[in-house]
Amino acid sequence: MSEQFEVDPNPQQLSREALNKILQAESIDQFSVPELFDLFRQDPELVKFQPDAMYQVDPRDGVVVLYNSARARRPHDYPEPPAGAKTATSCPICEGKTTGVIDVADLSEGFTFINKNLFPVLYPLVDGPVDQVAAAGDRLPYGLHFLQWTSSLHERDWHNMPLADRVVAMQRLAALEQKLLHESAAVMPPTLSANGAPATRGFVSIFKNYGLMVGGSLSHGHQQICYSNVMPRQIQNNWRFGQQRGELFASYMLRENPRELLVRDYGEAVLMVPYFMKRPYNTMLLLKDTTKQYLHQLSAAEMEAVTTGWQDATRAILTIMPKIGRATAYNVITFNGPGAGLYFEFLPYTQEIGGLEQLGLWICQGNPQSVAKQLQDTLADF
Repeated sequence: MSEQFEVDPNPQQLSREALNKILQAESIDQFSVPELFDLFRQDPELVKFQPDAMYQVDPRDGVVVLYNSARARRPHDYPEPPAGAKTATSCPICEGKTTGVIDVADLSEGFTFINKNLFPVLYPLVDGPVDQVAAAGDRLPYGLHFLQWTSSLHERDWHNMPLADRVVAMQRLAALEQKLLHESAAVMPPTLSANGAPATRGFVSIFKNYGLMVGGSLSHGHQQICYSNVMPRQIQNNWRFGQQRGELFASYMLRENPRELLVRDYGEAVLMVPYFMKRPYNTMLLLKDTTKQYLHQLSAAEMEAVTTGWQDATRAILTIMPKIGRATAYNVITFNGPGAGLYFEFLPYTQEIGGLEQLGLWICQGNPQSVAKQLQDTLADF
């Protein structure tokens, strides 16, 4: 299998000169977590767009709803351009019109970097460090909201970056995850632990939105990292699965998912179509060592396997969606923490949600076996 990349002789990108104007630190290791909280509080731009400082829980299914009215004012450069056209010529990230950068690492071309989300769904408590969360019954979410820009080159992302660059980008995500989970005693309450791992603090949610239809606003490739005192519902589901069944969800899937739904084996991880696929071309990437719960626990070989799985899954989505007449849009969700093992879901927007789905009865316009075969055939061309 060879790596194929298109080389733009004049790529749109964020220059080092523009980066230096917004650079606040070369590495997140230069900050303690309380200092990161202060950095967010002291940013005058973030103050303009801070959340409504409340959340609610749907009592029917436990879904957590965070509120931020200011996010309606986010800039967008979607919808997608016509076939064959380049992406938007004006990109605020490439122009350096964004918040302070707190972590940067060189790639073979350009660099990957992490900054503060200008339109955060989570914000630090104004009163500073806390020993415990608000009294029971209060709906007071708090935390931090970051962005990782996969590459300073506008057109580069997981699907077309070389392996070494993908690993660097994932390593920086892992470094941020580790710092937040293990160095936050002064600002975040302890959370659940499993598999004998030390207790962590708060919840680190890592996800990717690509395309207007799935929540993406800027086409420059990026991931979002939310650090919160509020447990996302799917993390609760993984924990409950482990408690009820006596095994992690990843372990269950590695054993029970039919062999014919395997898309590709990377040695340390596997890409598969789940037997309960809700939407066509949904895939899961599962780490085989289910004692690992977080990105920062991965070995070098596991890191390579995970980033190659990310590349294959996103390449397949970008190849297939135009062929089936859909605007390219997808989410990538990282499932870390207790009850999960470590796995990722790739969720292309291939079918709308209708009334039956709102009732909890999902109708899928495809079947897992046919989808798995098409994904295998698509990746064989790379």
